[in-house]
Amino acid sequence: MSTSAELPRFGVVIPYFQRQAGLLHRALSSVCAQEYRPIQVVVVDDGSPRAAAEEITEELRNAVPGLTVTRQANQGVAAARNTALEALSHDVSAIAFLDSDDQWDPAHLRNAALALSRGADFFFANLRIEGTTTDWFRKQGRHDLLDNPRSVPEAPGILQWAGSVAELLAGKCMVMTSSVVFRRALMPQVRFPRTTRGVSGEDLLLWWELLARSSAVMYGPEPSVTYGTSGVGVWQHSAFGTVRGLVRVADEVRWNRYVLNNYPLSSGERRFLQKRIAEHREAALVSALHVLRRRQQNALKEVLYLLRDDPVCAAWWCVALPKLMFSKLRRASVTSPPDS
Repeated sequence: MSTSAELPRFGVVIPYFQRQAGLLHRALSSVCAQEYRPIQVVVVDDGSPRAAAEEITEELRNAVPGLTVTRQANQGVAAARNTALEALSHDVSAIAFLDSDDQWDPAHLRNAALALSRGADFFFANLRIEGTTTDWFRKQGRHDLLDNPRSVPEAPGILQWAGSVAELLAGKCMVMTSSVVFRRALMPQVRFPRTTRGVSGEDLLLWWELLARSSAVMYGPEPSVTYGTSGVGVWQHSAFGTVRGLVRVADEVRWNRYVLNNYPLSSGERRFLQKRIAEHREAALVSALHVLRRRQQNALKEVLYLLRDDPVCAAWWCVALPKLMFSKLRRASVTSPPDS
């Protein structure tokens, strides 16, 4: 690989909390298979029901570069990542993330190294969902990423993002944690903010901060990450109609409000974020009605949390709830059979 800058020295951060056997072994095996090898891999066992030690054979321990494993009491994925970040050695110049139920294709770190050697401060990649063939960018309808003509000289398969941070993150977010690699000098004491409850939001807030600091953002449009669905994951276990789904929506409202209040945005980007917040509040209302009606455990607690955390939501619901009930009644009257 010819370069115009010093080649990066990767440290890999892996938080671990799983019940199913074999997932961490699979993730670490994908690290071993990288065409461009990291110099350090840190696994933090966050009080996992299945201990990380059970997953790491002697052969695997010897094969994974600079492997260290730390076990701590369960504190959530953000805390586990922060523990791993604190353990990275000083000679690590770039940081890559891999969740323990995900996998990298062999070219993933090679692509990231190529992008960073061409001036990128932040790199991310397209991915595929385990068991499917459609990649993430196409699934989310992000043709602006797929049709981007800004190729990087002497970096085949790498494109440069020329849009704003808001365009990349605020809509259908394309920056998934296991695809992210960034230059450590961007934020030498980087840590995930622990401002949400571990369901969603910490990673997005950090990506926003790092992207705002980046002079060049590059990405791989071809999938080089497989997003696992068989482990204990945030997204697949926080579906609509569950209490965890309501928590996730509440956290999404929170982080969108945080961005709106703390980052410089154009008027168009502000309107876009305000629209997203309104959509999340509507989703939260429907979700709250669903979980309360089914008397799910902790449902009322999470509804009250949302209303305390976002007082505007209470006023918004006072307007939206009658409209929602009227729409449901109207649909019911249209679909009900006529009297005989």
